Amino acid sequence: MRLVPTESLSVRGSSKKIGGHKRVLPVITTVLLPAYNEAKALPEVLMNVLGVIDNTYEILVVDDGSSDDTADIARAAGCRVIRHDKNMGKGAAVRTGVSNARGRYIVVMDADATYPADAIPLTVNLLADHDFVRCIRSSGTEHIPLFNRLGNWVFDMLLFGIHRLEGKDHLSGLYGVRSEAIRTFGIESDGFDIEVELGVKVRAYGLSIATLPIGYHPRIGEKKLRPVHDGLRILSRLMNMALIANPRLVFIHPGILVWAVSGILLVLLASGPISTPFIGLHTTAFLASALGMVIGFQMIVFGIAAGLYATTVGMRSEPWLAIVSTPLVRRASAVIGAGLATIGFAWSVAIAGVWVLSGTGPFGQSQEFILGAVIMLMGIHLTMASLFVSALSHKKRDLVHA
Repeated sequence: MRLVPTESLSVRGSSKKIGGHKRVLPVITTVLLPAYNEAKALPEVLMNVLGVIDNTYEILVVDDGSSDDTADIARAAGCRVIRHDKNMGKGAAVRTGVSNARGRYIVVMDADATYPADAIPLTVNLLADHDFVRCIRSSGTEHIPLFNRLGNWVFDMLLFGIHRLEGKDHLSGLYGVRSEAIRTFGIESDGFDIEVELGVKVRAYGLSIATLPIGYHPRIGEKKLRPVHDGLRILSRLMNMALIANPRLVFIHPGILVWAVSGILLVLLASGPISTPFIGLHTTAFLASALGMVIGFQMIVFGIAAGLYATTVGMRSEPWLAIVSTPLVRRASAVIGAGLATIGFAWSVAIAGVWVLSGTGPFGQSQEFILGAVIMLMGIHLTMASLFVSALSHKKRDLVHA
């Protein structure tokens, strides 16, 4: 990616005259405006922002490959301007802005005149005591297209159900964040999924959150969000982040269910086929149940590994994760796993040995042999999982045990 930076002095002046000398005031807050073809709205946005900030603020406009006069307008107003040579998406523009922001606080606002500039200083005040401030559109929502309103409601429900994000309007385009916080966990989104990523990571990292009710205004210029295309992108980001941020929901709970149901069927089918008025369960079901136990257990291990990986990148640890990764549990798992592997191996070898010694005729103990093999595989998986968890546990950041 090639960036074309255009720098100017901080907005509304960046120095103060004291005793005949000018003292440069430090930038405390960066107002970050990601903009793509916003030449119609940007003059009004900048006028409103300039009316509520002082010279401890800077305005940083990231021109995301605009084909109109967006960059020239921002530059003429005295803003810092960084240009992408092509359109890369809102998330990419925010990422560029964050990496170049000078302020301790960063307030991100859409440049389409839909958000009130007078919320900026209120957001900054809240950032003094919180890591993240989400501005909730509590009035003027009639200016949001009906389809988008429905989509926002659906995403709020999904974010609560999957990621336990409370409240509403998690896709708001006005929010504030401390620069050290957002640079710690970083952002990867390129498009309009940026707000979902931020919301999920802020909670996953255990950061403090405040909310601020705001109004919402009609946009100036053409809308950039494509409801279906960008909606699917947001949904994809939301689901993908659950792999790390909520491994219990994605891996562990389904894994326990698959493992338990498969184990029950395996025990029931060990004594012979099951016939019901609707379906008959026989050898094929027995094999499927054996495979299900192995798959279910692997899902549980994946969930534990995902949770431990999350702690290595700074996400907060869940209590259950601290328990399963203690040295006592790991060592006990390794011992139990080795015992099960030995029992299952001996069982399977004994059955095969009896069959060989009897003349290798028709093999009539396939279910017993499979059951022994399952016990052996479960033991091997449990032993390897304990070693794998031990390796990850040494890299975790916030679990207090060794």
